[in-house]
Amino acid sequence: MTSENIYKSLVELYNKGITEKDPKIIREFLNDNTHMALKEEPRFFLDILQHRAAAFALFGELTEAGQEYAKGYSSCSTSGKWVYGLNWALQYMAEFSINRVKAKLNESLSQALPVLEQSEKDLVFDQYREFYQLALCNVKAFVLMSLGEKDKALETYKDCLFTPVPIPAYNDKESLQLLFAHYTKGLAVAIEYKDAELLNSLLKVISLDDALLQNEKNLFKLFYETLVSTFDMRAEFITEFNAMFKIKEGLKTVAPGFARFLSLIGEQDFDKLDVFFKDFK
Repeated sequence: MTSENIYKSLVELYNKGITEKDPKIIREFLNDNTHMALKEEPRFFLDILQHRAAAFALFGELTEAGQEYAKGYSSCSTSGKWVYGLNWALQYMAEFSINRVKAKLNESLSQALPVLEQSEKDLVFDQYREFYQLALCNVKAFVLMSLGEKDKALETYKDCLFTPVPIPAYNDKESLQLLFAHYTKGLAVAIEYKDAELLNSLLKVISLDDALLQNEKNLFKLFYETLVSTFDMRAEFITEFNAMFKIKEGLKTVAPGFARFLSLIGEQDFDKLDVFFKDFK
């Protein structure tokens, strides 16, 4: 069989298992080692490894999922390494959805940290580098917050410039998707620690309303109007926010303040939210 045929056969098997929701077929896919024959074809090999990682994650086997990513790191292009590493680290965060004991969460998240640190080293030098850096910082800070490392979580942002997203990049739905897709994680850190300075800095990056930023003294109103505006503009932002809402029960043990915020948002209790934000310092 050619590499392409092996690849197509494996993807077909994976998709069949997912479509039919059949764990036996998914396990059959994982037990098929023909994927190693694709190693000389990075475009096929890396994609299959990510399929395998996703399959392991479905069984709650997150260490094994990470091991699949590890197999492919050396096959990544120089420019693609940091994104690959980010996706690798995110596999460990599936523990929030599985919602097992806190010790298991800590074990999984601890594995994400060195991967994220390597992704920071692998960042490309292009016009959007500082925004990619902020995306990684948001994920890393969220992980550290979840591990109870407040000082380290906040220290993550020390080199961030918090430059506003340029309007052309904001309007281009294909641009800076990874920034917006992981922005709620940064907002979660600021909200959990009731850190007004960090929250304002993060809002400055994604706000399209300079007058609102400069003149609005009510922090909740500033936050909420910026949030709604960004929801309208960037689908990946609202997708992540909704994903956070779905795991709010699992967040109660590691980020009770942020979990409380999510509950109030769900209840649309704006009076209580206004009070909640008045405690920010």
